[in-house]
Amino acid sequence: MDTIRWSKPANPRPPIGNQPNPAGTVPGIPGDTYRLAFLMPFLTNQVQGNTVPERSGLALQFYAGAKIALEELSQTEGINLVVNVYDTQINDADFLQLLSNPRLAQSDVFIGPVRNSHITSMADWARQNRKILVSPESPGSELTSRNPDFIQTNPSLRAHCDAITRYIRNTHRPDAVTLVCKEKEADRLPYFQESNAAMGGARFAELIVPDATLNFDKTDLTRYLKAGRTAVFVLPTWASQDFVMAFLRRLKAVKGNNRVEVYGMPQWEDYEGIDPEYLLALNVHISSAAYIDYHSEAVKAFEQKFYEATGTIPTEDGFNGYDVTLFTGKMLRRYGLSFPERLSSESFEGLHNGFRFSKIFLNGAVDDGFSRPDYLENTSVHILKFDTYGFVPAGN
Repeated sequence: MDTIRWSKPANPRPPIGNQPNPAGTVPGIPGDTYRLAFLMPFLTNQVQGNTVPERSGLALQFYAGAKIALEELSQTEGINLVVNVYDTQINDADFLQLLSNPRLAQSDVFIGPVRNSHITSMADWARQNRKILVSPESPGSELTSRNPDFIQTNPSLRAHCDAITRYIRNTHRPDAVTLVCKEKEADRLPYFQESNAAMGGARFAELIVPDATLNFDKTDLTRYLKAGRTAVFVLPTWASQDFVMAFLRRLKAVKGNNRVEVYGMPQWEDYEGIDPEYLLALNVHISSAAYIDYHSEAVKAFEQKFYEATGTIPTEDGFNGYDVTLFTGKMLRRYGLSFPERLSSESFEGLHNGFRFSKIFLNGAVDDGFSRPDYLENTSVHILKFDTYGFVPAGN
């Protein structure tokens, strides 16, 4: 557990300190003080000598980025923050013990934790204690309910499927689209079909193969190809690089002069065993929650600050820590502790991703303009296309 208080204030009060809220202040004006807590797996109980646990890398990167954002907030936003940092460890038992710490309840807003089981427990605790919880890592859906102060900044699988569907439907008819997956992945297909149905038109075709499928040599892909029209294939799979490569190899072999497009998942960007020739020839696209433009001056400036502070270059976790913290601070400055109620009409462009929030209603409930959502989810997803230099924004 750590408490951060910054020096060199840009206003008469220390930007981060332990001042109580002045009586009668209005949320969102200079001089207000908010208590912010980070919950990250630093794994301090696994440190041996000078050796830092490898699995603590996410927390260290995220927090280093967050500290740069906190310094920027102190200089530009005129907001006072008391920041506490807690080590969640890895084990659920350790995390549940942390939740019993009475000091935890002194904070107003929490960023983290990152493990699904920890998020679920923390979401219940935050709802019971009426705290705001910003979940920066897990893209899992339906981790909580009846929790309108739960803010998920990482888009869920449903959001990725919806973004892919909307992108495809901008330029293609639904009868040109085929969803391809193994039997065990078939529960992902309704996400695409529901998004497609909302836009009108025929259902997407579905090609569901046995889980033991190693290749597509006996699968007739030509029946999905039509002369003079682009055939679109969507593979919502990420567990097996070999399965993806087997499909791409077969499609390239049979497509002839027909134009095709293939859409996949974010994990494809990390695949090392797929020949770029296939990615180019088949116009492969992927969805991604993040895209960092390393040519941007803002990104270069952040990298320099990060290096000066840590002696290392930032990973995506470092960028994420910066974006999530800067976004949270700006929303607190603008709206105070009521900011979750305003997020559906707000947008924010970070270095790592954009934030555009939707109200999520579970169990068939709909947004009637009066009901409170079960939680809020960032649905900003990039569509990237592979070109000679790797995956880049595909545009509209």
